[in-house]
Amino acid sequence: MPREVAEVKAGVEATLALVGERADEMERHRRLSDDVVEGLRRTGINRLMVPAALGGLEAPALDLLDVVERIGAADGSTGWCALIGFASNAFAGYLPEAGARAVYADPDQGNATMFAPTGRVVPDAGLGSHRMTGRWPFTSNCLHSAWAGLGAMVEGADGSVEPVPRVVFVPVEALGVDEDWDSAGLRATGSHRTTAEAVPVELDHMCTFVDRPWPDGTLWRMPLYTLFVPLLATVPLGIARGAIDEVVRQAGEGRVARRGQVTDDPVSLADLGWADTRLRAARAGLREAVAEVHDLAERGEPVGKQLKARTALASLHACDVSVEVASVAHQLGGGAAAYAGSRLLRALNDAMAARQHLLFAPGHRVELTRALLGEDVVYPPFIL
Repeated sequence: MPREVAEVKAGVEATLALVGERADEMERHRRLSDDVVEGLRRTGINRLMVPAALGGLEAPALDLLDVVERIGAADGSTGWCALIGFASNAFAGYLPEAGARAVYADPDQGNATMFAPTGRVVPDAGLGSHRMTGRWPFTSNCLHSAWAGLGAMVEGADGSVEPVPRVVFVPVEALGVDEDWDSAGLRATGSHRTTAEAVPVELDHMCTFVDRPWPDGTLWRMPLYTLFVPLLATVPLGIARGAIDEVVRQAGEGRVARRGQVTDDPVSLADLGWADTRLRAARAGLREAVAEVHDLAERGEPVGKQLKARTALASLHACDVSVEVASVAHQLGGGAAAYAGSRLLRALNDAMAARQHLLFAPGHRVELTRALLGEDVVYPPFIL
């Protein structure tokens, strides 16, 4: 398997042609194709956020963003699943080490997480263990995962409930999967509802977002959401970049758009230049914030609330701009972009579906801006 991050990135680049070839098929079947999943696995992508002690690569943050953006540009659903698959593996650093070695015995396996604490873990007095019951919507990548980390509240032997929810890792084969994800965008992500009915769980397969990680690598010094949210926002950034590249490709072929050829229409040219510049600016702002967080973490210095807020706000902005840019690209595609199977229509639908994620809700900006102004804000999960 690849031993360097650069090798993984080169492998991903070599896989993008296959991703593009399978995009229509995956859209129809509402899941990634097996050869795409296996092709990405062979690149070593799922090792990027695994601790080195478990065979991982502990990739620098900007390299992670690069990988997500490139796959998202080829196909939004594949980019989303690839991100969920390897980012879920970062929890190898938060689980107790013994539990991490069991859950992440195969560092090349992608996994899934769904953090909403809609599960309940209760002690099983008869067996001296615990069992979990619950339902979790939007469990992206569950069709291609071995393990799923699911949010739950944990009940003690006396019936009291811990105040902080945990992420509980269980084998996907122990879960029910209700295939209810039938969406207009990100159709192939398999973001179905998963269910558990008294599934046995291990205490060392659980962690919280405030647990102290056992690896000392930079990725585990970064506050979790200063990396997870930017990675998520990079998927629509990639989708929008793919849409702009598609317009440029069509223009190069002399394809007729809504007002004739793009290159002959001043309004279309102005729109394309605006969209490309806006996208580059949003991308640069997000990467600047992430790089600053990464550099502080690498030096072992704390990441303050203002920078946490700026990183989250840059992520929300990047997602919104991506939708705007994908919309402009779709408009420039003219009548052909109205048909099912249009890459520009798929990009627009995918970007809009990504924006519906709870982490990109516009209401977050209020408390995040308070923190940006220097107020002592606690606003989970962005600012703890």
